[in-house]
Amino acid sequence: MPKGHHYGRTQIRAYTGEYHRIHANVFKHLLTSPLGIYTINSEHLSDNHSKLVLKENKNDVRYVEFTINDKPHKIALKRDNRSASNKLYITCPYCQKQRQSLYAIKYAYGCRQCIGLHYASQSERPNERLMRRIRKLRKELWGFDWPDVNNMFENIYYWPKPKWMRWKTFEQKRNQITELEKKYWPMVDVQMKAMFGNGFINDF
Repeated sequence: MPKGHHYGRTQIRAYTGEYHRIHANVFKHLLTSPLGIYTINSEHLSDNHSKLVLKENKNDVRYVEFTINDKPHKIALKRDNRSASNKLYITCPYCQKQRQSLYAIKYAYGCRQCIGLHYASQSERPNERLMRRIRKLRKELWGFDWPDVNNMFENIYYWPKPKWMRWKTFEQKRNQITELEKKYWPMVDVQMKAMFGNGFINDF
């Protein structure tokens, strides 16, 4: 179930997290590789989405061609020469706009806009958005591998100060999270009562 799914509501939106995404840097080595047949190593892609032919047009622009559902899908490899980083972009086969990533759908590759995909955050309730922010701040302070860092039922008040951090800084960051959690739980209470009625809390 995608993150933005609402309880009791049929999902009608398609979300980015439901499709495998390929980034431009996957093709970076092809800028200097010999023309020919290559394969993207990914267990999430079908054979048609993995096998490609590296080609070059008369303007010396390199592109990769996938054959998906017996149809060619051409993706150009273009560098942004305006910046010092010389970032690589790939073009969407549909709108031809330069993108940093494309999504693999059943019979094609396409950008988020052309496919009509949404970010899960676009469908989040206010309390879901607040929960995501709290978890983000927790991970920034205690680390991604801290036990129960995602568990909203765990009180952070007694969690220890990281060794490298000053007490004043730690207390400011911890207090910020605590204040957000104080806002979060009343919002959850309202949602639970709306979903299950006033007897929800008494059942536990």
